Amino acid sequence: MEAITKHSAARAAEEAVVLWSLASTQFSKNNALFLEEASACMIEVVSAFALNARRMIESVENRPKFLLSQKRWRWKPTKKGVVVSELWDALNRIIHAKKLLVGFESLPDNISVIDGGAVVIPYIQAETDRRDLAFIDPFACAHAYLYEVYPLVFRT
Repeated sequence: MEAITKHSAARAAEEAVVLWSLASTQFSKNNALFLEEASACMIEVVSAFALNARRMIESVENRPKFLLSQKRWRWKPTKKGVVVSELWDALNRIIHAKKLLVGFESLPDNISVIDGGAVVIPYIQAETDRRDLAFIDPFACAHAYLYEVYPLVFRT
């Protein structure tokens, strides 16, 4: 494996851990600073993750489809758009996005641990010049990469 691919594999793993964390965190729904920073961080991390993960996946011969099956939160789209179910598709949509938005959803009061209520980031929305708006689960992307892609390449 080329040095750039090894570097991308490691970077994608680091970014996947941050995606996992951002998608698992409860944010105060009444604190605009938290929400703005979380949104900016998610956009930066998911963009870097997509570039590095795709470079790494491109090096896998006869690569299988990596499904986005592991969810952190139960959610459904809040407006028209497909839910992306495969990692390769998600990575390409993120990389080519002309619109990339972070979706925040409120948690029920009995789950929220933050006074005044909490929101989480269960999805991002991506739209490209060739593909309509789609919902992508960043936790599922991180899980697919860390548990399926990375071990496939770095078998011991």
